[in-house]
Parts: sequence; structure tokens; C-alpha cells
Amino acid sequence: MPASRRPASRPIAAVVVVAAALAAGSLTTTAPAHAASGAPAQPPRATSHSARSQSAARLTCAINDTSGCLNNTATSTFTTTTSPADADGSGNSFNAADLTSTAGWQSGKTVTVDGATITLPKFGTGTYDNMLASGQTVTVPSSGAVNTGDAVVFLAFATGAAAKSVSGTITYAKNNCLNFNGDPADQDYSLDTVPDWLSGPSSAASITLVHENHSDNTQTSPSSGPKVYAISVPLACPGSVISSVSLPLFTNGVQTGQPTPHILGLGIRPMTVTGSGSSAQHWVGTWASVQDTDKVQLSDDSTATVNGQTLRIPAHVSIGTDSGDGARIHLSNAMGATPVTFDAASVALQDNTALGATAASAPTTLTFDGSASVTIPAGGDATSDPVTLAVPQQATVLVSLQVHGSVSAMPGHSVARTPVWVSDPANRTSDTAAAHYMQTTYTGLPYLSGIDVTTSTSNPTGSLVLYGDQSVNGDTASADGRHHLSDAITNALVNDPHGDTSVDYGVLNAGTNSNSLLPQITNSPNLLNALNPLDRNVLVQGNVRTVLVSTGAADLLNCTSNANTCATDVEKGLAALKTQLNSYYTDDSQIYINQQPITQNSNITVYLATIPPFTAAHPGTATQEAAREQVNNYLFDNYPGEFIDFAAAVSTDGTTTSSTVKATDLSDGNPSDAYYADLAGRYVNDADSGALIDPPN
Repeated sequence: MPASRRPASRPIAAVVVVAAALAAGSLTTTAPAHAASGAPAQPPRATSHSARSQSAARLTCAINDTSGCLNNTATSTFTTTTSPADADGSGNSFNAADLTSTAGWQSGKTVTVDGATITLPKFGTGTYDNMLASGQTVTVPSSGAVNTGDAVVFLAFATGAAAKSVSGTITYAKNNCLNFNGDPADQDYSLDTVPDWLSGPSSAASITLVHENHSDNTQTSPSSGPKVYAISVPLACPGSVISSVSLPLFTNGVQTGQPTPHILGLGIRPMTVTGSGSSAQHWVGTWASVQDTDKVQLSDDSTATVNGQTLRIPAHVSIGTDSGDGARIHLSNAMGATPVTFDAASVALQDNTALGATAASAPTTLTFDGSASVTIPAGGDATSDPVTLAVPQQATVLVSLQVHGSVSAMPGHSVARTPVWVSDPANRTSDTAAAHYMQTTYTGLPYLSGIDVTTSTSNPTGSLVLYGDQSVNGDTASADGRHHLSDAITNALVNDPHGDTSVDYGVLNAGTNSNSLLPQITNSPNLLNALNPLDRNVLVQGNVRTVLVSTGAADLLNCTSNANTCATDVEKGLAALKTQLNSYYTDDSQIYINQQPITQNSNITVYLATIPPFTAAHPGTATQEAAREQVNNYLFDNYPGEFIDFAAAVSTDGTTTSSTVKATDLSDGNPSDAYYADLAGRYVNDADSGALIDPPN
């Protein structure tokens, strides 16, 4: 990296170690008061002997076998004599077949959600199948389960209303996560909100089911559908070994109308460092695609289908591999309602001359846990085993997936602006030539969610994730897969006169055409953990160090209130989103004293972008324009050195307050390729000029 673009030292989050113990007293069916922290992150704390003794008397189980901690039955088998279950105190329950047969969440097996592998209980047997949060201790064995990572992911839901400020403790293993005195420092955590299974937001659910069973042997289909959520908790000592997770002390039973959190299971999301010592590989994301639709469409607005065919998907990457030449891919069925099986998969570089579906050489076969095929349940994801593939920066990688059987709807990314090819009904993953492929009219991109490459072991780099709406996704850019904002920023880095033509970090596109990406603030605005879509679209990415947030325009255009109310809602949402992201740590931030990890880490850096002027294709009212200008002034006043002025980059007179986009950046009233290039130029200029407190690296 040239000196002019070498990042400054990352800010270190100070950690204060305090003594604490679990509150004494018996469990209650009414949620007790819980302390809520307003800090961006909850630091580790020392655990007293009395707290450990009290915790030991409660239910205990292992993270990969939670049977000893189960204390409620929330799923039932619907027949003429429905098996007994009571999730909410009124005799209502999930339909077990919806989970097992329809969604593919198999009893007693594992499911990988948001990168964490979670062991499920047995469903529909009439026995306990979930954990009411009542202070159970979930131990993490030294083998047989992931015991170190960057976040704990809970599969959870609430009944009786959303459960808020649900707090517990993470205990690290001996000689892991020490304070500056060398003493063990455990970590308090809080689940800001566990959404209600019926009334909670559908956009945040990991899985939405169809039926609700009732104790009178009847079954209904609620319009919102019963839901299960994935909630991640950032680990303050990423990479440290965890010995146990104490669940919140909240309730010991269900009661109608009382908020009650249920936990189906939990898992630790692995870091982006695999192996150890000389065999360690440091992974970084080089390409990403948001999963935001359950049905990829054709250009005529009909639903795309596939039947035993092979999909060949091009991905225009940012950073290239280091000398280790390692690559791996991520697949997602996050928006799917049923499992999907891939019978074969491969990866190759695109032929630079022939382009299209032609590979430069014979594709490399991909495996998943050693198997050539992989089945991904609804709401789940999968990561391939690493392969050796030298990937140059800005190359186009072809990922080929043979989809098993007939699939009537493919989930994926809805507005991809990327060509996709499909073969005849056969396994064509090993084909180098494009003879058996034809270009589709897909407007979306199915299944493929990310690509990682290896980076330097001695000086690993990270990734910049672009999280936003149409301004990030490039909804109206050229449809060649090379003109999203991520591509424009990569080009700008290569052409930067202050640089050396290299791409020094991954640039990942987490853009979507969603109407709103701002979090729903139902409790404290100081959010400390993430629900979806933020978690699966941003925090699971390969070694994310920096997030650029560009959203809010759609919220303003949909607001019909006065300017101040519209602006304030967006301001609060942006502030909450920034706090939420800032509470997570980078994967390679752990530092050591005397070869022992201590509680000092680097938080993820977050930039907020000003909102560009509305365009002729999506004009705003005078009130909405006033709200836009108010939001931008708010960012100027409250986040110096932490915002990027996208508004000035594309406005007519180059100012934040201009109400029009310059004509050269528009095509038929929509943003053109030049628009995204101007946004990218502003980003790189701000990074070069020192306008940003913490430049990306």
C-alpha cells in the first residue's frame, strides 16, 4: 500500500473490567427489570465466585446438545390428536412439519444460519424442544463444536410480545480474554429485542412458517406467519476460546400476554481465520450479493425456474488472492421457503477474450465438508471448502451450480444488473466451453452470496462493505455486472493518482432495492446486536473492517408527515444503525500480552453518506426535499470525519444542499454509470485527503 493511502492506526476501544454477579431471587413468569447499557458495546467483566456458584445450580447442557437445558414445548404434530405443546401460555405452537418437512430443519440435526452452525432440538415429539431463558448454562466443548469466533448467534423468538433487554453472560476459557491485570474477564451481553413470533417484523425473520397449531386440535395460517429470528451478539474478544454461555435469567414459564423469550439453539460464528500457525489462512471478502427476494424474476416479470440445470454466475471481484491463492464461495437460501440441493459446484476464471460463460481453463470442483453436493435448508447458508485458484484483482469469477430437481422459485438478489447463464438439464459444472450454456433473461441473481480469497498472513487486509439501497446496488447502471457502486469504487482505487494501481482491500456490495434498511427502534436506540438483514448482509462478510451506509432516500419519499418528523425518523435510524455496527469488532483485532489474548479490540468503522438529491424518475415533494437537507445537515453537525458527502458528489452545483442531480449523471431521469463513478470518486478523495478519521484498510 503506498504511503499516501496507508491507513492510520485503528482506534482501540477501551475496555473497563467491573465486578458483577447475577441478581439473586427466584425466576418469575413476569419479565424482571434488566439493566440496559447505552454504550456502543458491552465490555467484558469479571465474574464473582457467588455468581458462578448460583449459575451452577441451574440447568446445564452443551452447545451441540441442548437437551439438558430444554424446558418448554413449542412445536406440535398436527393430527386428530395434536401432540401437547404450549409456546405462549394459550396452547398455541409451531407446526413441526413446517419446520422439518417444508423448511428442512431436521430434528436433532444442525442448520447453519448467518455463518453459525446450530444444533436443533427434536420437533413435534411432545417433549421439550426449546429453552425458555431461565439462566441455563450452555457449555462449549473443546472439540466437536466451534468454540471460538466473532459472534454468538441465537435462534430465538418471543411469545406474548417482544422481549426486551434480555441479558446474559459469556464466559471465556482459562487464559483467554484477560484483562490488563491478567485476570479472566467474562462478557455481559444483551439481546436488545427478541421479536414476537407472530407480530415481529417479517423482514428480519430467518424463517417464516405457514401454520399455527392450537390445543383444541385445530390449525390456522396467520397472515404474518409464525417466525424464528437469528440474533447475533458481538464477542468482545474475537478469537478467544469460549467455555460457556449463560442464558438470560428471564422466566421459567409461559403466560398469556407476558413477553417470553424462547431459544431454539445457539452457535458461534467462526472468524475469517482458518487453521493455525504456518497453515493459517486469513480470508477476506472480495465480492458479495444481498439475498433479498424469494423469487428471482425474468425480464417479463414471471418467476424464473430451473430443473436439473447448471447455473453459471459471473462475479466481478475486487481484491485478488495473495501468494496462497485460496478461494471459497458462500451460498445462501436465506429467502427460501424450502431446502435446495446442489448436486455439483465449481469455480473458474472467465476467459478474458471469449467472455460470457466461457471459462479460462477447466473449472475447479467445489466441495462442502468434503462432499460434492450440499443441501441448504430454508433460511440457511453454506460455505465451500477452500480451493486453490489464483484470482487477479478485478477478475470475473464464474461460479457454476447444478441445482437438483425441479425448483419453481429461486431465492436470491432481485435487481442484480448481472447476466446469468443456464445449461441444459445436466451437470455442466466442469465445462470449460460455453457450448451448453445460454444467457438467461433473469433480472436477479440466485443463491450465490459471496466470494472470499486469502490475504497476507503477516499483514492481513480487511473489507469495506457498502450497505444501502439503490445508490449502492446500482439499480439503473449498465447490466453487465461491472457497474455497481462496489465496481466503481474498485475502479477508482486502481486509478487513484495517490495509489499504486492495486486494490488493497475487499470492496463488497450489500446493496438492495429495499424500501428501508433502517432498524426498527422498539427499545433503546443504542442497539448492541444485529438482526437480519443487517447480520447476514454485512456482519457475515469476510473480515469486515469498514461499513459505508448509504440509505434513507426511500424512507423520505415514503414519508407523508412534516419535514422535521420525516427527517428525525431517518436521523434516529441512521444513528441506531451506526451504533449497532460500531458494537461489533474486526476479526483480526485481538492483541496479546505474554502470548495471552486480552480485552482490547478494534470496533468496525462506520461511515454515513449524505442523501443525494431526488431524481426526475423519483421526485420528492418540497417537504421531502426539506427533510433531505435537514438529514444532511444533521450528518455534518454530528459526525465530522465519519460521513461521506454523496450529495455533493452528484448535485448540480457540487453542494450538499443543491436539490438537483447534474444532467451528466442521469439517463432518462435515473442514475447512470457516471453517477456511481462520481460517488466512488468522492469516497476515494475523502479517504486520500484525510477527511475521514479512520481510513479504510
